[in-house]
Formats: sequence, C-alpha cells, structure tokens
Amino acid sequence: MTPKPDNAIDDQTVAYILAAQTWFEDLKQVAAQLAGLLVLEEAGAAPDHPMLASAGQAYKNAVDGLKSARVPAPARRHHDHLLAAAAKLDEALRASGDSLVLLEGAYADLRSASRTLPGFQMISFERGCCAEAPRPKGPLCAVEK
Repeated sequence: MTPKPDNAIDDQTVAYILAAQTWFEDLKQVAAQLAGLLVLEEAGAAPDHPMLASAGQAYKNAVDGLKSARVPAPARRHHDHLLAAAAKLDEALRASGDSLVLLEGAYADLRSASRTLPGFQMISFERGCCAEAPRPKGPLCAVEK
C-alpha cells in the first residue's frame, strides 16, 4: 500500500468539494447580479428588476445546499467562509444596510473560501488591462481614461 502524501485530500473532502462548487458558483452569481442591480439602481432603473428574482433563487439554492452539507474537518474553514458570504448576501438581497459594503464583504469571504480548497476559482480583474492601475498598451487594452 502506497502512503498518502501529507496534502492528500480524503474521499469525504472530495465529495464536499464536488458538491460545494455549485454553491460557490451560485453565491458568486448572486454577488455579481446584486452588483449589476446596484449599477442599474444608480442609473435610475426600477428596484424590482427581474434580475432580483434570479439572484434570490440562486441564493436559495446555495443556502439550501450549504445547510444540508456534510462538512468534513478539512473543509470546515471553506464552509464557514461560504456561510459568511451567504449571510452578507442575504442582507444585501433584503436591502438592509449598505449593499455595497455587504457585497464587498461577501466577495472577500468568497475569495477566502477559494484559497482554502482546490477547485474554487475567483477571477480577479485587479491586474487586468481594464483595472484602475496603470494600463498596458496593446490591441486589447486600448481604452484610455
């Protein structure tokens, strides 16, 4: 029998990872939709936009999964970060408090979760050509301020 390396992931954690990817993606979708709704609201769109119902359904799917999850010890921190993100998104969905601050907090929790287990990717635009940092020049980065 070959010994497992120290960083090997057991079968229960693999099962959690496979299930949690859907919840993670749902929470990312909710955060993105709420961010879009904030932009629409700022532009004067009605607050009862259909995207709000879509975000609510994705949120419900994620929370239902998180609540019923069997969480092995190696996945506990990941699960805690997802629960924290879900709590902030719940407040933002109910429009109580400062939604932008809640969304930023939810994204931070999702980023933290993404670093605790493999298979949970966050796309960062911080260093992309369209970020607020100095922009490289090139065919895809020709936008000037």
